[in-house]
Amino acid sequence: MALVLALLLSAFPSNSRVSWMRLESFHLIIGMTRDEMVNVIAPWNPKFGKDKNEIVIDYNGDKALTLELKNDRLRSVRFEFFALLPEIRKAFDEEKTYLRGARGTPRKSTSSILIYDDALPNVMAVVKDDPSSEQARKGLGVLAVRYYDPR
Repeated sequence: MALVLALLLSAFPSNSRVSWMRLESFHLIIGMTRDEMVNVIAPWNPKFGKDKNEIVIDYNGDKALTLELKNDRLRSVRFEFFALLPEIRKAFDEEKTYLRGARGTPRKSTSSILIYDDALPNVMAVVKDDPSSEQARKGLGVLAVRYYDPR
């Protein structure tokens, strides 16, 4: 029984490029207190960003999170995924499919941006894969998904 429980609670490999880009994957809730957030993210070795209200987690070599606090409450979580250009577009398409299933039709949608601001937390997904950009000339793109409270 203990072995079955351990298997169920362990992380299984996933074919998804973006399933980690969810608040629930890290047990985060927009609006939670700083103390609650610090306890939740401690296993991922967080570091301060530009000031004490920005916390960065280098989740993996190609994955990162940036958490922003306002008035000692979690205001924003930005997930970033860096990959080769063909893979980054596939990741954006996968995220688009997930968000449309979870949140419906976005208020704004282009080939590289989705905006959901009809319910909290707001969500914005942006892919940067413009072949003329300096980063893309190196063959890399980035997908950023941000959950936030605009207030």
